[in-house]
Amino acid sequence: MGDDYHLLAYHCLDVAACGFLMVKRDFFGSKQVLASCGMSEEEGALWIAYLFACHDIGKFARGFQRYAVFPDERLVPAQKNIVATERHDSLGFYLWGKIFNTWCEGDEDRLWGRAPEDLRPFRKALNIWMAISTGHHGMPPKNLKNSGALAFDEDDLHAARQYLAALNTLFPFQVLPETWKTKPGRKCLQEQSWFFAGLMTLADWMGSNDVNFPYHSAPMPLEQYWIIACEQTRQTLSRLPPISSNSQYVGYQALFPFIKELTPLQRCATTLDISSPGPQLIILEDVTGAGKTEAALILTHRLLSAKKGRGLYVGLPTMATANAMYDRLAKAYRALFAEDTRPSLVLAHGGRQMSEAFSQSVWQPVETEQEDYDRIDANAGSECHAWFADSRKKALLAEVGVGTIDQVLMAVMPFRHQSLRLLGMRDKILLLDEVHAYDSYMVKLLEGLLCFHAAQGGSAIILSATLPAALREKLLAAFTEGAGLPMAQSASETGYPWLSHLSSAGLLEQSLATRKEVRRTVAVNWCETRRQAIDLIYRAVSEGHCICWIRNTVDDALKVFQQLLNEAKIPEQDLLLFHSRFAFADRMVIEDKTLKWFGKTSTGNERRGKVLIATQVIEQSLDLDLDYMITDLAPIDLLIQRAGRLQRHIRGGQGQCEGTLTDKRQPPILHILAPEWQEEAKQGWLGDELRGSGFVYPDHACLWRTQVLLRQYGEIRMPEGARALVDGVYEESIPVPQELQTLSNKVYGKEIGRRAIASQSLLQMANGYNRAASEILWSEDGAFSTRLGEESTDVYLAWLDPDGQLQPVVGEGDFRWEKSRVQVRKSWWESQSGHFSLPAAQTLEQFRKRQHRPGAQVLLVSKNGEAIYYSKRLGLVGEMSALA
Repeated sequence: MGDDYHLLAYHCLDVAACGFLMVKRDFFGSKQVLASCGMSEEEGALWIAYLFACHDIGKFARGFQRYAVFPDERLVPAQKNIVATERHDSLGFYLWGKIFNTWCEGDEDRLWGRAPEDLRPFRKALNIWMAISTGHHGMPPKNLKNSGALAFDEDDLHAARQYLAALNTLFPFQVLPETWKTKPGRKCLQEQSWFFAGLMTLADWMGSNDVNFPYHSAPMPLEQYWIIACEQTRQTLSRLPPISSNSQYVGYQALFPFIKELTPLQRCATTLDISSPGPQLIILEDVTGAGKTEAALILTHRLLSAKKGRGLYVGLPTMATANAMYDRLAKAYRALFAEDTRPSLVLAHGGRQMSEAFSQSVWQPVETEQEDYDRIDANAGSECHAWFADSRKKALLAEVGVGTIDQVLMAVMPFRHQSLRLLGMRDKILLLDEVHAYDSYMVKLLEGLLCFHAAQGGSAIILSATLPAALREKLLAAFTEGAGLPMAQSASETGYPWLSHLSSAGLLEQSLATRKEVRRTVAVNWCETRRQAIDLIYRAVSEGHCICWIRNTVDDALKVFQQLLNEAKIPEQDLLLFHSRFAFADRMVIEDKTLKWFGKTSTGNERRGKVLIATQVIEQSLDLDLDYMITDLAPIDLLIQRAGRLQRHIRGGQGQCEGTLTDKRQPPILHILAPEWQEEAKQGWLGDELRGSGFVYPDHACLWRTQVLLRQYGEIRMPEGARALVDGVYEESIPVPQELQTLSNKVYGKEIGRRAIASQSLLQMANGYNRAASEILWSEDGAFSTRLGEESTDVYLAWLDPDGQLQPVVGEGDFRWEKSRVQVRKSWWESQSGHFSLPAAQTLEQFRKRQHRPGAQVLLVSKNGEAIYYSKRLGLVGEMSALA
């Protein structure tokens, strides 16, 4: 818009105006952060304006300008021997160093009117600031040393020096804080550099929008254009979502009017002393159904009301768990904010575009105030301002976010734009659920996240049903380090349920009661053969009960389901298979049917005689209630999770859900398929039936200890037995057979390696926003990951139309290709793809380019989505002989 091009100095001032006015309006508490760096409000605003106006000085390089296409003739003639081999951000940092050297040498252009000898002691501090400014594209600049000289000629250097001198006049920042010359002062700058890097990135994003900042090519004094830039910034900021103030906590009823009586954990949440200054970590451990989420939100409301945060982010292990939490939070989050505000609730994960609820919640500001109020009346549920929804990188800036934990882990890893994510986290209460689901790699990343968050002054709440003592210690230690607190000694023996509260007042730990409804004892019964388990299914169905068998691998689930179909003793319409190798659209249909048959609101007729064969996909995200359950042997914490889906709700004799305390069904029994007990178990002890389980859970000592303890106790008694079972397995107090110990040692070695890889991937906050903050290269394209596991492959189901063009099997609606996607292990695909019908290489390559999916695969099926290797009932099965 506007003219054909925008003069470089004008763009720099556009971005400077964005930073200047964000500070003036105290965005993200920027005034307080600047004060910690030794600057008053007025000085800080002028300094940020000067600093941000320097961000693109690398574009003065003739080597950069030569790539621009001008409407008539080049403003800056190109020179053959001048080339830019590096990005303009790194060129800018190099140029700053060159110009600063000339100032320190006593050149006529002096910075802030200071003598050369007075400037030199500020070099290190000013380099910290300039790394922030020139690193505006989401990554710190490289230190180019002499290689940057190839991009500039003397005229470029002279022009840049004149520009910086003019900025010194435009923004007369006369006092460099003396503290910047000291080590403590520079340490403070390094710690706060992450904040300013996020602010810089955001300002550059806003100032680069040519709708809000139209092109100007006519020369004018910088003072004159500064007035234009400030006015355009005021208009831009007026279109941003207004900040929503928090409501005053007056009781839990505002959040949960349906709660008639608080659970013991929830009562504790209403009375816990949170008055200590500084960040706080609260870990809540209680049984499934104890109301942990509600307790966490009560604590969140109290913390927000006490001005210990302004918003909330809920991080979960999977997209499915995040979707479920999004639906729950949509009903309550508005109560955290004042009635006259319009807070945004954002869903933050890679598949959010396929969430109809989230898509419908996104709203765009309209012209008249009345239309805005009509929109509010039309949708009393969740809402998200479009500005937050247009990028996952900005999603954390919304008042409330729900998503996978990956979104916040990326804030403390050398991903591009991590500083913007960190800025969004800064004033949030971080609520992390299902923490026990993470492996050693992710746990180490989580420790880094808690350390960063505490250092920023942020509080966190962690929820778990089964948290090993060693993991709790790691989380407490990481938060302690970040908050700068003295190391506190935790209790040698802990009860269950258990609350840990870490603050500047110290570490408070206490045992809690739990409510009667969730006290339960689940007996354990052992099956040694598949036949025994199959017969148990038939018996349950004949008695009119519903039953589920959770298998540890997809192939094992397929084998059992196929056997039930072949034996034909149960009507096909009463059998359901649920695993991860279904296309997204088919998986959603299966999930809906699973909830209809086995969810809380299912009726006796809907449940009667129904059979679910599933994998771990039902362990966490779905509120299911089964009459009977079989499970393959798995680590104790996962068996407890699975048992939580067994007779989860109180039901009457006809299968209907009731509010009484007496369940009319037979006492719950968890039937576990496990090998015959072997006191001196050796490699291969799991046998043929559970060989796949041995690959999924390679620490066989963990599996063996689980079998030992469940044989010893004969039951899972909650909450009394939880600590003995979980710590008994994971604290390794029970000696295991030598061959299993050897396997366990190998697994432990791999875990140590994974933690080492995670340590290398974590940013070191104390090093500040620069390349040295990471042991590995910063990534623009995700060269590393928040999860360390076997590489996966995206497989798209498609059919060829008469013109030979690929069409997705999902024929209607938005995101048809994504809804036709199956994700599988890369090694599985490589071993099985020879049995599939695949498109020609040229056709596949065209698809990859069109969809921007360089590593994707396409699997040909019929137009209705069926093939010998894929069906809506079985999913992707691979070689059929494997099911024998």
